[in-house]
Amino acid sequence: MVCDQARDSVPPREPTVERPRRTRVLKGGLAAFHEGHSAVPCIVRDLSDTGAKIELDVGWIVPSHFTLFVELDGFKVECEKVWHRGNLYGVRFTGSRVGTNPARRQRIDLCDTTEEVETGIAPAPKQTIDKDPRRPVFGKLK
Repeated sequence: MVCDQARDSVPPREPTVERPRRTRVLKGGLAAFHEGHSAVPCIVRDLSDTGAKIELDVGWIVPSHFTLFVELDGFKVECEKVWHRGNLYGVRFTGSRVGTNPARRQRIDLCDTTEEVETGIAPAPKQTIDKDPRRPVFGKLK
């Protein structure tokens, strides 16, 4: 009898809204405010289509609305602060992403780490991954 009353008093769960998939990243960024006249460096930890998780150095604070610049990806977006715990902030994108000139081009070098383990010295990169598959290699096209 008591169990039936407890079961009846629990409200039914509302259907949960599926959140957009977040991608874990580690990218430098800037939180700009006062029409871009002030900026605070930050690290972007998670990124999705609708928001991000950023980390600020201890002591820095940002207003509730600001512009997030992600230099490596070459975009900026208007944000609003949703939550914060310590130096981590969750932000929601209130505008669309606007392209900017990336600060530098990302480059990934492949290397053999077995040589580093044996000698203690990191070897020189052997090959560079590039977007253009027809890039000349030693005077020849691939």
